[in-house]
Amino acid sequence: MAVSTRTTALAQKATEARDFISNHPGSTPEAVMAAVKIRSQASLYRLLLGLAGDKDLCQDGTFTVVKDGHYLTICEIEEYLDGDDGAEGRPPLAERLIYLYHDLEQASRDGGIRFESLFKHYRELLEQYTSELPKEASIKRSLQRDLARLESFGIAIDRPSSGSNNKTYRLKQEYLPKLSLESAAVLYVSTLMHRNTLLDDAVSSVRVNMEKGFFKGMPERAQLLKERIYILGDTLSQPEQFGHILGQLVRAVSESYHVKVDYVNNSGKTSSRLLQPLGLVCKRNVWYVIARQGKNAEIRTFRVDQIQHLVSREADKFDYPQDFSLSQHIGASWGVFCDDPVQMVRLRFSAQVASRVKKLCYHPSQEIIEDLPDGSVIVQFEVCGLIEMQSWIMQWGNQVEVLEPPGLRKKILAQALRVAELYGRRL
Repeated sequence: MAVSTRTTALAQKATEARDFISNHPGSTPEAVMAAVKIRSQASLYRLLLGLAGDKDLCQDGTFTVVKDGHYLTICEIEEYLDGDDGAEGRPPLAERLIYLYHDLEQASRDGGIRFESLFKHYRELLEQYTSELPKEASIKRSLQRDLARLESFGIAIDRPSSGSNNKTYRLKQEYLPKLSLESAAVLYVSTLMHRNTLLDDAVSSVRVNMEKGFFKGMPERAQLLKERIYILGDTLSQPEQFGHILGQLVRAVSESYHVKVDYVNNSGKTSSRLLQPLGLVCKRNVWYVIARQGKNAEIRTFRVDQIQHLVSREADKFDYPQDFSLSQHIGASWGVFCDDPVQMVRLRFSAQVASRVKKLCYHPSQEIIEDLPDGSVIVQFEVCGLIEMQSWIMQWGNQVEVLEPPGLRKKILAQALRVAELYGRRL
């Protein structure tokens, strides 16, 4: 009943204001307020906004009410009401801005919010103060002015631009992904795996930012993880010498431009080369660049930590070979070298290590051929790069036997004899 009575009174006041202005065009706001018995200018202005669709009172956004020598406009009235924080039936400016910021901040984590959704939420805030809302166009103009006010306070907002596929509003700042403490801890531990590798310099800054973000309230957790988790693997004695080279190669690969390098081969000889980087491969924390030295040159593999100096030729682009696929190029290789044909390799692992071999996948082509009665197992691979495979086979000592191909079996035998001869000299 109270709401109905209040609505009826407002309607009556609006009718009286309309009649007075129609009969007295050019009246001042004070004259209208006195005639209709309205106490505040804000109340009159809200009534006028409700009458903005009446063409006898308002045309092209301009009323027939005169203030300070000019006709009042809808924009002037809205700006006045926006600044009237104590006005009845309207949220204070501070509350509106905080509400908008929170809406943008929450949506920005998921890519932003479309104007339609932002408008809906803004309207819902206004409805908490009054059921007598301005027209939709008026609310949208008020929303845009409040967004501009946020920006005036130094809060950068990324708005949709003409011709862009982006139709959302978001804050111009980066956000950490939403992760549970368990996931954050595992992600943090993964950064520890790159200590003293080519990625050390880049990953260390990520690790510091994670400590500030995920572990801000519990810095001791990050320290405990460092102390209680120890990761073994191939590392460099001076990773800082090569980290920047890897970063330059990543750019060169993604943007297809030449690089000039001073490269030291396995014999210690240094040479200058102009390379077209086609891809990067990492094997046990060791990075390799797959490249060619000219359009029709052979594709070769170079260790990144054997590059002593690199100069980027950003303006010297090359056409990336359309028929080249890094995954196909490297897919059959046992490691990173592909300078021999793909062959079928069969190995027999002893019963002592068979269980371990069956649990791990050493190559995509790996296939368990046979479980033998004595507990040993025969494993088959379709691979190239057998020079790298030889070193891996030797690591198993007498726990593995090469069955095929004969050429690989002979090489392992010759290498084993040389090792035996070396150690037999001092017996």
